[in-house]
Amino acid sequence: MTVRNNEAIKKYGFFFLVFIFFGYLSINFPLTGDDLNWGITTLKNYFGSGQFLNYDGRYAGNSLIIIASHSAVFKVLSYAGITTLVVYLAAHLINNVRQLERNTLLILILMLTMSTELFAQVLGWNAGFFNYMASLVYPLIIINLVKYHYSDWQASKYLRYSILIAVLSIISCFFVEHVTLLNLAVATILMGYMLYQKKKNYLVIANFIGTYIGGILMFSNKAYLNILLHHDSYRETSFSLTKVYHIISQQMDFYLLIDNPIITVLLAVILGYLIIKNLQKRSGNKLGTVVSYLELSILIAFIEYHYILFNTFLKDFGHRYLVSCLLSILFLLVIVIEMAKLSLETHNIEYIALIAAAIVLIVPFFVVTPFGPRGAFASYFCLCLLVVALCNELNAVKFSLPIIRIMMVMVVIFYAGLATRIGHASRIKNDFITYQEKHNTPKDYRLYLEVPYNQYYWAVHPQATDSSYRGYYKIKTIGGKLVPYAKWRLIEKNTNSNAEMFSQVLKVDSQNK
Repeated sequence: MTVRNNEAIKKYGFFFLVFIFFGYLSINFPLTGDDLNWGITTLKNYFGSGQFLNYDGRYAGNSLIIIASHSAVFKVLSYAGITTLVVYLAAHLINNVRQLERNTLLILILMLTMSTELFAQVLGWNAGFFNYMASLVYPLIIINLVKYHYSDWQASKYLRYSILIAVLSIISCFFVEHVTLLNLAVATILMGYMLYQKKKNYLVIANFIGTYIGGILMFSNKAYLNILLHHDSYRETSFSLTKVYHIISQQMDFYLLIDNPIITVLLAVILGYLIIKNLQKRSGNKLGTVVSYLELSILIAFIEYHYILFNTFLKDFGHRYLVSCLLSILFLLVIVIEMAKLSLETHNIEYIALIAAAIVLIVPFFVVTPFGPRGAFASYFCLCLLVVALCNELNAVKFSLPIIRIMMVMVVIFYAGLATRIGHASRIKNDFITYQEKHNTPKDYRLYLEVPYNQYYWAVHPQATDSSYRGYYKIKTIGGKLVPYAKWRLIEKNTNSNAEMFSQVLKVDSQNK
């Protein structure tokens, strides 16, 4: 067997393990919130009744979650497949393709150590996953094609593939709105570049046509007109400096930066290294030296303020959110300045493009609200890629693959244990509900076994009064009581079967009346 074949087997084997890991997460994380609401409808009802015309333009994402809510096999395979594809495309996009495994592991570690709020609303919630994660697939595909195969698409033989690109680009606009806006921005920039070059490129043309058709189809949905006219009870559009300040100071900076200390500190350290390195090069440039010291001061102030002072010495400070807002803006400004300089020095647009994409993806939420943690995921993912790209540029991980592997193993063990407990509890909970329905006991209410670690999966309603859960599992009894996890787990350990455990839980409940 040749060396090349060995490398291919190793690469595909590695990504198969990634697929298995995310498949295991999907098997164990239950349907929650909107997953359950989508589970009581069908694609026929969604499209046939005209519901899709007035809900939103996320036709592809909504279709995927409807199918996933009805088919456990589809849910697991698509969840694992989409995540693996996103991670592979992201790792492949980073400049040093030869370090694919290292890049992949770093991306996985950064992605899986994001805040619990982000994790819960994207990886711990299927409706969030099939919109916010799945939406990243096409932008990553098109950027990879542009980066590695742009000149190939100038040949007429690639014309036949243009239809596929056009179709994919249309579908790519049917997930989440801010990623659709990014797709439109990328398509416009690529078209401008092609016109500047004065060389026909079938990839650019097909992507441009398809993306604009998809964008028009998405935003022509009546739901967006209702939002503009303030006829929507959940979403609204407005713009004011007060609103922007509130979003940045109390939501955006936390969801994207402050609640994610690992990536934030890594960025600060890498930026600090770049600034000090540049200071040593231009010791005679007084203005540049002053700017560099200001940038270093901002980085130090941002980290110290948010991770040392914010919730301790300054917790009663009346303007602490104002200071947080200013420091967050300055922190992002330092990133933009340093990435622009690095792109010019290395003749690599990758660095400034990633931070620009992160900003473009989050700016729409200045106008459209509400803004939740999941809205920051795409921007956070761009920051993950930026950190990995910078590590490659600085050779920061050249000799550290064994350490990275150990870190990845620790992350996998944590999430495997977490998923196992959540999955076991969720299945026992469902079996207990079936048991109570079958025996019609208790008469006036149902007991719901608590599923633990709810900070890692998105559940809108309390577990004992979840109307979506009752609707999905056709539970007619409205009343409910929650049995704490620690309590029912103790009973489970002291019984020999589920039936015996269920009987004991019901007995304890009747004794406590």
